Amino acid sequence: MRVGRVDAKDEELLSPDSKAWQEAPVNEVVLSPAPLEMQPTEYIRVARNGRPYGVLSSMKVSALHNGDSVFFHLIWQDGSEDGPIKDINQFADAAAVMFPMVEDAPLIGMGIKGKPVNVWLWRADWERPKNVAAEGMGTTVRRDDPALSSAARHANGQWDLIVARSLNGKRAPQGTVALAPGTVTKIAFAVWQGSEQERAGLKAFSPDWQELELDA
Repeated sequence: MRVGRVDAKDEELLSPDSKAWQEAPVNEVVLSPAPLEMQPTEYIRVARNGRPYGVLSSMKVSALHNGDSVFFHLIWQDGSEDGPIKDINQFADAAAVMFPMVEDAPLIGMGIKGKPVNVWLWRADWERPKNVAAEGMGTTVRRDDPALSSAARHANGQWDLIVARSLNGKRAPQGTVALAPGTVTKIAFAVWQGSEQERAGLKAFSPDWQELELDA
């Protein structure tokens, strides 16, 4: 996946209607249900056995940077907008982009000890995305990150989301991926649909790392 460089301000690239996004290449990302054995508790593994989840089969992704910040534009189908949680049996829509912190960090299981991953996690009921560090199932730590921002809307049965982060790396929580123009890394994606009771490991995700290259 290529991250094209454009001459545009952050405010413009945080708008899904920006001309820059209309001209950006669109990547079709195939999604699959996260394996049942990845679920964090035996209760969930038993309760969801035989019940569908993670049924979203694909999403569209575009990526741009302006030399100062990087932006990921995610579009996926979702018939309902699930935002603020009002009861214990409700769950929010969510999406994430994930990066390996070392070359051979495994995607399945969200890393392992000594081979961590970094996740930028958006939820429809949060004011801003969270910066997540993980070294395997059950190890996720959510951190506030003022360099992360987002813009999202739900209309006509789909989410239109932009997740962005400054490239300067200042005040980054420990374990945050370093991205810069001209660099190459890997990326993966995940989506949770709240109306389907998806949360934690119950999700649709891209099961393989994709190469991510930022134009110089």
